[in-house]
Amino acid sequence: MQPIPRKVKNVNVYPYIDWKGGGVGPVILPVIEGASGTYAVGTLIRSVFYNLNLSSTGQTKLGIHQRYVAIGEYQDGTPFTTPWMYCTNAGDEPQFGRTINLLKPESEALNAEFLPDYITLGPLTDITVTQSFPPPAIGEILLIENGAGNVIATRTGTPHEMGIEVSSGNRVGELRAGLRNIMITGKNKDGQNVTMGNLTCISPNEPAIFLHQFGPFE
Repeated sequence: MQPIPRKVKNVNVYPYIDWKGGGVGPVILPVIEGASGTYAVGTLIRSVFYNLNLSSTGQTKLGIHQRYVAIGEYQDGTPFTTPWMYCTNAGDEPQFGRTINLLKPESEALNAEFLPDYITLGPLTDITVTQSFPPPAIGEILLIENGAGNVIATRTGTPHEMGIEVSSGNRVGELRAGLRNIMITGKNKDGQNVTMGNLTCISPNEPAIFLHQFGPFE
Protein backbone atom coordinates (compact mmCIF):
# COMPACT_ATOMS: atom_id res chain seq x y z
CA MET A 1 0.00 0.00 0.00
CA GLN A 2 1.44 3.32 -1.06
CA PRO A 3 1.60 5.85 1.79
CA ILE A 4 -1.06 8.53 1.31
CA PRO A 5 -0.29 11.72 3.27
CA ARG A 6 -3.18 12.92 5.44
CA LYS A 7 -3.37 16.44 6.82
CA VAL A 8 -2.81 16.70 10.57
CA LYS A 9 -3.09 19.49 13.16
CA ASN A 10 -2.36 20.23 16.82
CA VAL A 11 0.77 18.11 16.60
CA ASN A 12 3.09 17.94 19.61
CA VAL A 13 6.50 16.29 19.18
CA TYR A 14 8.40 14.81 22.13
CA PRO A 15 11.89 13.33 22.51
CA TYR A 16 11.59 9.54 22.65
CA ILE A 17 12.93 7.85 25.77
CA ASP A 18 12.82 4.07 26.13
CA TRP A 19 11.85 4.12 29.80
CA LYS A 20 12.66 0.84 31.57
CA GLY A 21 12.96 2.12 35.14
CA GLY A 22 9.43 1.27 36.28
CA GLY A 23 6.85 3.70 37.59
CA VAL A 24 5.46 6.53 35.51
CA GLY A 25 8.79 7.56 34.02
CA PRO A 26 10.33 11.01 33.60
CA VAL A 27 8.38 14.12 32.61
CA ILE A 28 9.04 14.82 28.92
CA LEU A 29 8.35 18.32 27.57
CA PRO A 30 7.47 18.80 23.89
CA VAL A 31 10.02 20.27 21.52
CA ILE A 32 7.26 21.23 19.04
CA GLU A 33 3.74 22.27 19.99
CA GLY A 34 0.56 22.85 17.96
CA ALA A 35 2.10 22.18 14.56
CA SER A 36 0.31 21.15 11.36
CA GLY A 37 1.44 19.14 8.35
CA THR A 38 0.96 15.65 6.89
CA TYR A 39 1.28 12.12 8.26
CA ALA A 40 1.53 9.01 6.07
CA VAL A 41 1.62 5.29 6.79
CA GLY A 42 2.30 2.74 4.05
CA THR A 43 3.28 -0.89 3.63
CA LEU A 44 5.44 -2.83 1.19
CA ILE A 45 5.73 -6.62 1.55
CA ARG A 46 7.17 -6.99 5.09
CA SER A 47 7.87 -3.33 5.77
CA VAL A 48 5.77 -0.51 7.24
CA PHE A 49 6.70 3.10 6.43
CA TYR A 50 5.90 6.12 8.64
CA ASN A 51 6.46 9.74 7.55
CA LEU A 52 5.54 12.96 9.35
CA ASN A 53 6.19 16.32 7.65
CA LEU A 54 5.41 19.50 9.57
CA SER A 55 4.94 23.07 8.38
CA SER A 56 7.25 25.85 9.54
CA THR A 57 7.57 25.73 13.33
CA GLY A 58 10.37 28.22 13.92
CA GLN A 59 12.04 25.84 16.39
CA THR A 60 15.71 24.82 16.58
CA LYS A 61 15.62 22.12 19.26
CA LEU A 62 15.63 19.04 17.03
CA GLY A 63 18.64 16.82 16.38
CA ILE A 64 19.17 15.06 13.07
CA HIS A 65 18.64 11.28 13.40
CA GLN A 66 17.46 11.65 16.99
CA ARG A 67 14.30 9.75 18.00
CA TYR A 68 10.96 11.47 18.54
CA VAL A 69 7.29 10.57 19.00
CA ALA A 70 4.34 12.74 17.94
CA ILE A 71 0.75 13.10 19.12
CA GLY A 72 -1.88 15.06 17.19
CA GLU A 73 -5.15 15.00 15.29
CA TYR A 74 -6.29 14.40 11.74
CA GLN A 75 -8.37 17.13 10.13
CA ASP A 76 -11.60 15.48 11.31
CA GLY A 77 -10.43 15.54 14.92
CA THR A 78 -9.47 11.84 15.12
CA PRO A 79 -6.41 11.53 17.38
CA PHE A 80 -3.22 9.74 16.33
CA THR A 81 0.05 8.77 17.95
CA THR A 82 3.11 7.86 15.91
CA PRO A 83 5.64 5.18 16.76
CA TRP A 84 9.03 6.65 17.55
CA MET A 85 10.61 8.06 14.40
CA TYR A 86 13.93 9.50 13.34
CA CYS A 87 14.26 13.20 12.59
CA THR A 88 15.39 13.40 8.95
CA ASN A 89 15.17 17.19 8.61
CA ALA A 90 15.87 19.37 11.66
CA GLY A 91 15.18 22.69 9.91
CA ASP A 92 12.21 25.06 9.99
CA GLU A 93 10.01 22.42 8.27
CA PRO A 94 10.84 19.30 10.29
CA GLN A 95 10.53 15.83 8.81
CA PHE A 96 10.42 12.49 10.61
CA GLY A 97 10.42 8.95 9.29
CA ARG A 98 10.87 5.32 10.11
CA THR A 99 10.70 1.96 8.32
CA ILE A 100 9.85 -1.10 10.42
CA ASN A 101 10.80 -4.47 8.94
CA LEU A 102 8.57 -7.22 10.27
CA LEU A 103 10.75 -10.24 9.57
CA LYS A 104 14.48 -11.00 9.39
CA PRO A 105 15.37 -13.98 7.19
CA GLU A 106 18.61 -15.27 8.68
CA SER A 107 19.71 -16.58 5.27
CA GLU A 108 19.81 -12.99 4.00
CA ALA A 109 22.18 -11.70 6.70
CA LEU A 110 25.08 -9.69 5.33
CA ASN A 111 28.68 -10.80 5.40
CA ALA A 112 30.56 -7.63 6.25
CA GLU A 113 33.82 -9.04 4.89
CA PHE A 114 32.41 -9.43 1.36
CA LEU A 115 31.86 -6.44 -0.92
CA PRO A 116 29.15 -7.34 -3.44
CA ASP A 117 28.92 -6.05 -6.99
CA TYR A 118 26.53 -3.10 -7.08
CA ILE A 119 25.04 -0.44 -9.34
CA THR A 120 24.43 3.26 -8.67
CA LEU A 121 20.83 4.50 -8.76
CA GLY A 122 21.22 8.23 -8.17
CA PRO A 123 23.47 10.90 -6.63
CA LEU A 124 23.20 12.31 -3.12
CA THR A 125 24.68 15.45 -1.55
CA ASP A 126 24.67 16.94 1.96
CA ILE A 127 25.08 13.44 3.39
CA THR A 128 25.03 12.87 7.16
CA VAL A 129 25.98 9.45 8.54
CA THR A 130 25.27 8.48 12.15
CA GLN A 131 25.26 5.31 14.24
CA SER A 132 22.64 4.64 16.92
CA PHE A 133 23.83 3.28 20.24
CA PRO A 134 22.55 -0.27 20.83
CA PRO A 135 19.74 -0.53 23.43
CA PRO A 136 19.39 0.35 26.24
CA ALA A 137 21.63 3.34 25.47
CA ILE A 138 20.12 6.48 23.94
CA GLY A 139 21.69 8.71 21.28
CA GLU A 140 23.77 8.64 18.12
CA ILE A 141 27.39 9.03 17.05
CA LEU A 142 28.15 11.31 14.09
CA LEU A 143 30.37 9.47 11.62
CA ILE A 144 30.36 11.55 8.41
CA GLU A 145 29.01 15.03 7.63
CA ASN A 146 28.78 17.16 4.47
CA GLY A 147 29.31 14.08 2.33
CA ALA A 148 28.47 13.17 -1.26
CA GLY A 149 27.78 9.82 -2.87
CA ASN A 150 25.07 7.65 -4.43
CA VAL A 151 22.12 5.44 -3.68
CA ILE A 152 23.17 1.92 -4.67
CA ALA A 153 21.75 -1.58 -5.08
CA THR A 154 23.41 -4.98 -5.45
CA ARG A 155 23.23 -6.57 -8.89
CA THR A 156 22.17 -9.95 -7.50
CA GLY A 157 20.31 -11.25 -4.47
CA THR A 158 16.82 -12.08 -3.28
CA PRO A 159 15.93 -9.39 -2.53
CA HIS A 160 18.51 -7.00 -3.95
CA GLU A 161 20.30 -5.11 -1.18
CA MET A 162 19.77 -1.34 -1.14
CA GLY A 163 22.24 1.09 0.37
CA ILE A 164 24.44 4.14 -0.04
CA GLU A 165 28.04 4.75 -1.02
CA VAL A 166 29.70 7.83 0.48
CA SER A 167 32.65 8.96 -1.63
CA SER A 168 33.52 12.20 0.19
CA GLY A 169 32.82 14.19 3.31
CA ASN A 170 34.24 15.03 6.70
CA ARG A 171 34.82 11.81 8.65
CA VAL A 172 34.12 12.69 12.26
CA GLY A 173 33.91 9.18 13.73
CA GLU A 174 35.68 5.89 13.13
CA LEU A 175 34.29 3.58 10.46
CA ARG A 176 34.92 -0.15 10.35
CA ALA A 177 33.44 -3.09 8.45
CA GLY A 178 30.51 -4.64 10.27
CA LEU A 179 29.42 -1.44 12.05
CA ARG A 180 25.62 -1.67 12.41
CA ASN A 181 22.63 0.56 13.22
CA ILE A 182 23.75 3.16 10.66
CA MET A 183 21.39 5.87 9.41
CA ILE A 184 22.14 8.11 6.42
CA THR A 185 20.34 11.23 5.19
CA GLY A 186 21.15 13.17 2.04
CA LYS A 187 19.55 15.22 -0.74
CA ASN A 188 18.78 13.81 -4.17
CA LYS A 189 19.14 15.71 -7.44
CA ASP A 190 15.73 17.33 -6.87
CA GLY A 191 16.77 18.66 -3.46
CA GLN A 192 14.50 16.25 -1.56
CA ASN A 193 15.67 14.44 1.57
CA VAL A 194 16.47 10.74 1.23
CA THR A 195 16.93 8.70 4.41
CA MET A 196 17.93 5.07 4.90
CA GLY A 197 18.22 3.31 8.25
CA ASN A 198 19.22 -0.14 9.49
CA LEU A 199 22.42 -0.02 7.45
CA THR A 200 25.64 -1.96 7.96
CA CYS A 201 29.07 -0.64 6.98
CA ILE A 202 30.33 -3.15 4.42
CA SER A 203 33.50 -1.21 3.57
CA PRO A 204 35.01 1.74 5.50
CA ASN A 205 37.29 2.69 2.59
CA GLU A 206 36.85 5.32 -0.14
CA PRO A 207 34.02 5.13 -1.00
CA ALA A 208 32.45 3.84 2.19
CA ILE A 209 29.72 1.29 1.44
CA PHE A 210 26.59 0.85 3.57
CA LEU A 211 23.92 -1.77 2.84
CA HIS A 212 20.52 -2.44 4.36
CA GLN A 213 19.98 -4.90 7.20
CA PHE A 214 16.81 -6.96 7.08
CA GLY A 215 15.03 -7.18 10.41
CA PRO A 216 13.26 -5.17 13.12
CA PHE A 217 16.31 -3.52 14.60
CA GLU A 218 15.52 -1.13 17.42
